Amino acid sequence: MKRTAWLSCGVLVLSTCGLAQSSFFLAKRSSSAAAAPVNATTANQAIAEPVKIPAGTHLLMKLTSPLHTTSATAGSGVYLETSFPIVAEDRVIIPEHTRVLGTVESERRPGRMKGRAQMRFRFTTLILPDSRVLSIAGNLQGLPGSSRNRAVDKEGTLEPVDQIDADVYTVAKTTGAGVLIGSVRHIGIGVGPGALMGAGLGMAKVLFTRGDEISLPTGTRVEMVLQRPLAIVP
Repeated sequence: MKRTAWLSCGVLVLSTCGLAQSSFFLAKRSSSAAAAPVNATTANQAIAEPVKIPAGTHLLMKLTSPLHTTSATAGSGVYLETSFPIVAEDRVIIPEHTRVLGTVESERRPGRMKGRAQMRFRFTTLILPDSRVLSIAGNLQGLPGSSRNRAVDKEGTLEPVDQIDADVYTVAKTTGAGVLIGSVRHIGIGVGPGALMGAGLGMAKVLFTRGDEISLPTGTRVEMVLQRPLAIVP
């Protein structure tokens, strides 16, 4: 009887150990299976290669805050958003409404003796819709559709386009008035002195009148060109 009892106890202990080991292996297998998708996802993210956007790429944007030569100073912020997406490798890499930041590098108000107004700014930062922040180097290419301002050098310096024409018109108009006065009064030989008087008045008006300011309201279209390549992980 004692032997039978001991055998029964041994069988019971072995069965219990076997069940415990089986439960342990099942739990371990389930844990590994559950962890596998996470590891696969992590691996996929780790091997994702960035898409390269080459230097010279143009981005069309629009101002979300106005700029004016009377208020903008060197270091003032420039705030824009893209108005057209950038596509590379059959995917949208920079979507519409991506925010773009820049700074005013220099500005010059129009003067009576020192020429036209000027403004130059540089684009420095790209903020993607998922809040990733990327450093960029971009210059102004131009203001599409603008009839009042244009970029005049490779750094994207803006100047008004109509100031010379306005000055020429002022001189011509005043010279014409001088010619008319000379004709009526028969000053000197012909109308020479009257013409000179009118030209002098015209030049005086040009020299002592400020030229056009640069005013870029919210919504102004701005074209940027990248100065260096940009790598973005999709």
